Amino acid sequence: MPILFERDAAKRRIVATSVGRVSLRDTLAFIDRQAAEGAWSYATLYDTRASHSVPTADDVNRLVKHIGALTVRHGPRGPVALLVSDAALQRMGRRYARLGELTALNVAVFTTLDQAERWLDCLDDGDRPCDAETPTT
Repeated sequence: MPILFERDAAKRRIVATSVGRVSLRDTLAFIDRQAAEGAWSYATLYDTRASHSVPTADDVNRLVKHIGALTVRHGPRGPVALLVSDAALQRMGRRYARLGELTALNVAVFTTLDQAERWLDCLDDGDRPCDAETPTT
């Protein structure tokens, strides 16, 4: 599978790493696995830096609709830190974040692992506002 999946139950965090070509079907399978394994509310660090695929706008729309349907069944999905290095993926990540707001999805796009982890750690603390500080605008 082109999306590697690591689950840290103690931190309530999923680390997903895309490698090579990743299709919408692969992404949906990852999302379904997260829900099926009872980790829907876990935070997700999704590292796309080793991926060669850029989803289309239609792919992003379908993904958000799928997440919306799962949210109705499982409640809100945990926050997603999307780690990207490609400019096209940054644009699609920002689109995903904007559309995700319609399903109460909390997504932020980052270009460094440190920033993504700090944001997720800040959300875990829960006692202060967390700025995404994304340098992708």
